[in-house]
Amino acid sequence: MSKRATHTALLQRLEDTLLRGPGEASSALRTAAAQGQGEGALAALARQVQTAAYQVTAEQLAELQRSHSDDVLFETIVCAAFGAARARHEAGLAALDAAWEASS
Repeated sequence: MSKRATHTALLQRLEDTLLRGPGEASSALRTAAAQGQGEGALAALARQVQTAAYQVTAEQLAELQRSHSDDVLFETIVCAAFGAARARHEAGLAALDAAWEASS
């Protein structure tokens, strides 16, 4: 198996674990967070993590803690970050593929 295939398989295993494995947040919520979708405050948090994580404030998290457990918040943030990383990874691979194809 090539390094790229091995890496892809490991990335898929991580995705399966994060989005469909056991957790406090529902699988649907975790999947939506990874896709930067959904409604409400958790979806807004997920979108912010994906676009400007450094701007998430302690005050925002404190407000969310009033209605969500720390576990749900953590899982939402991790899945949102994973979704953003996965999208960037795929874009990078597509760029490499295009460059390699153009040079052939």
